[in-house]
Amino acid sequence: MPGKLKVRIVAGRDLPIMDRASDLTDAFVEVKFGATNYKTDVQKKSLNPQWNSDWFKFEVDDEDLQDEPLQIRVLDHDTYSAHDVIGKVYIDIDPLLSKDSASVMQGWFPIYDTMHGIRGSVYVVVKVDLFIDTNRFRQSSCGVQFFCSPSIPYGMYPVAILGFVEELVVNDDPEYQWIDKIRTPRASNEARQSLFSKLSGELQRKIGLKVLEMGGNAVIGYRQCFDLEGESGIVVRAIGTAAHLARLQPPPVSPHQSPPVIKDAVKEAPVPEEGTAPPPSPTKLFSSPLPKDVVPPIGPAERVRRQSSDSDLSTTPKGSVGSSGSSGGKATIIQKLMSQQPSLDVMEYPFFTLRSFQPGYLQSLGGVVSARSVKLLDRIHNPDEPETRDAWWIELRQEIRSHAHALGCNAVVGYSESTSICDELIVLSAAGTAALLNLRPEEAILNKEIDFLTCCVCCVFRTSDEGAMSCSPCHIPYDRINTPFPITLENCAVCRHGKVPDVLFTTIEPPGDLPVTGHGCLIQARVCRGKRKLQGEANAAAVSDVLPFMEYELHRQLMHKLKAKSMNSLFGLNVEISVGETLIIGIATATAAFLSALPPPGPLKITGKVCTCPHVHSFF
Repeated sequence: MPGKLKVRIVAGRDLPIMDRASDLTDAFVEVKFGATNYKTDVQKKSLNPQWNSDWFKFEVDDEDLQDEPLQIRVLDHDTYSAHDVIGKVYIDIDPLLSKDSASVMQGWFPIYDTMHGIRGSVYVVVKVDLFIDTNRFRQSSCGVQFFCSPSIPYGMYPVAILGFVEELVVNDDPEYQWIDKIRTPRASNEARQSLFSKLSGELQRKIGLKVLEMGGNAVIGYRQCFDLEGESGIVVRAIGTAAHLARLQPPPVSPHQSPPVIKDAVKEAPVPEEGTAPPPSPTKLFSSPLPKDVVPPIGPAERVRRQSSDSDLSTTPKGSVGSSGSSGGKATIIQKLMSQQPSLDVMEYPFFTLRSFQPGYLQSLGGVVSARSVKLLDRIHNPDEPETRDAWWIELRQEIRSHAHALGCNAVVGYSESTSICDELIVLSAAGTAALLNLRPEEAILNKEIDFLTCCVCCVFRTSDEGAMSCSPCHIPYDRINTPFPITLENCAVCRHGKVPDVLFTTIEPPGDLPVTGHGCLIQARVCRGKRKLQGEANAAAVSDVLPFMEYELHRQLMHKLKAKSMNSLFGLNVEISVGETLIIGIATATAAFLSALPPPGPLKITGKVCTCPHVHSFF
């Protein structure tokens, strides 16, 4: 899908003093996208220049719009020497490539220098015009939106949660190239910064293509990481949850009823006219909360590859919705929702980076599952190819999946991946919460007396009693006779039927309908272990041997601190392992809570030898 990018440089403010003789700056701007460059006029002797340039136009393909960042470089003009760099601005064009998004981005952007930090700001106006292209072999993923939020975004509801997506890109590190011998520190930093921006856009485009093939239009819980592997290169990897989202729409209103007012998420701000100062920030109008009677439109399933013209969040299946009070209309809506949701059985890795779920999705929580692996970077046969790193992560994901199946669970929620690198050693970690997940909670509406309500966040399934709470996520998903590990089980304190463990560790947020008593508190555990300075396989073996004991010690400390706080569960658990030359550090952080369904913690017992020295007794 070819497109046209237009950029206008309006003004600058609070620029640094570059000319010591006049205490002013002769500033101008270079605009670069791809291999095309433009320059503005020089505004002499001003720290708040007004350029008001014409439109700089770039004609590019949409995949280039996703991969390449728009680079704004602000410089101080010198007649007899090289121009001094004030700083740069990198602008990601991807937010403008969605059909329902604004076509103009404008405002004050901070000017950043890798040596001196923020050095003023520049007002830029960016406009994108896209042309429709139905080529099914295109390499762009325009229209797929990315959300770092670990829950369904505000004002949307999930038509289908499609599963786990991941991608990995490898590139040479400019810091370790030949040109380093003649490169200044600023040039080296800028080369890395520019490369990071390009790799990030390329990775996002490749994940978007996978989402389009799955029939989705969004990625939720998107997480991107950079691994600096030294001479082996730079690895950029990302994970997320593919989903098909739709926006909530107001129901049809009668002629005697005034329709609810729903404004666009972002309203285009006026462009400053010639000779006028730009506004301090672009005008934005956020959507107002939807009325309680708003019902999302549901239509037939679309199990075909989505193109750029129909892969945006504003595109919702067509069809009318009958009265919510009608049982027949309710069943029709539910059946159409169920037809679009794939089964967990067909997913290779039933992993979800979501950490917050609406009532009805989580049937049972099995506990935290984790896996770690120690590798040597200098043993990679071809460092420029991602196959070896992909194989490493596949091993961990398979181990996580087997741990979840051992707990009687069909999915892993709150899933995350991390690394720790020290010289040629890399520690890969993966963790999540094993759960019995139901991606089709609409079935409960057909089998039980549950009302299908809609709030301004997403579809919520509640019982007829709004204050009712569910203790089922606390019940164990595995057979209590053949437990996979020694554990103390008791009857649920709420329903008195299901079996619950004495403690529960999770990496997710507590479900909204889970009975919790009191308020939560922060719990943290730290472990440090020394290690000898070794090389190669001996170093990897030493680290690999100590990791299980460190993780055991972290969990033991968490258990003791839970008892000291009179709590019985942990949510949002995050364990980080950092490896140095002579030290290995582990930190575990979580939020402790008291679940009403679990038994209260027992008394904390302190045992040890008592000092019989007479001097100590005389002191007390």
